[in-house]
Amino acid sequence: MSTSEARTPYHHGDLRNALLDAGARVAHDVGPEALSLREVARRAGVSHTAAYNHFADRNDLLRGIAIRAFGELTAALETAETDSLEASAIAYLQFATSHSAEFRFMFQKSLCMPEGVFDPLEAAAQPPRAVLRKTIVRLQEAGELKPGDPDDVLLVAWSQIHGLTTIVLETPAFKGISEEDAEHLLKAGMRALMAGLAD
Repeated sequence: MSTSEARTPYHHGDLRNALLDAGARVAHDVGPEALSLREVARRAGVSHTAAYNHFADRNDLLRGIAIRAFGELTAALETAETDSLEASAIAYLQFATSHSAEFRFMFQKSLCMPEGVFDPLEAAAQPPRAVLRKTIVRLQEAGELKPGDPDDVLLVAWSQIHGLTTIVLETPAFKGISEEDAEHLLKAGMRALMAGLAD
């Protein structure tokens, strides 16, 4: 067997996921903007032409990384305490912190498909919001949030959670914030939100 055959991950039968793994590693190592399909293929141990069998271009790869990340975010939210917005916010922050490159891809409109075409990225974004909506409904049923359209509350809660998370991760004012202080900030934000939405 040649050296190239020995290092080629084709034989494990899941080159697409190997490329997604390599893509996430490259994004973390060199930054999302510098990621290229050629470098991802090199990291995965295959030729760039082999990578094109699974991804049409760089954006297609980034879309695949983002879609998979939405699934991982859903799982993180599902394992959080199901009747606590604070727990949901902390799970969201911890995911974003440990998947910082993927987190940026997940919310890039440039990776969406054109209008009128099925958009797998848009579809992948629905389950984590559905998990958060269930938490809101439970809190409404328990009388901890005022009754009303849970989708309206969902938009407010998600805006608060995503906004605070993004501020903590990406703004210079918080570049030195500790994990503990970041979580404290999210919890305080959720307490303020709960107080504002209480019946």
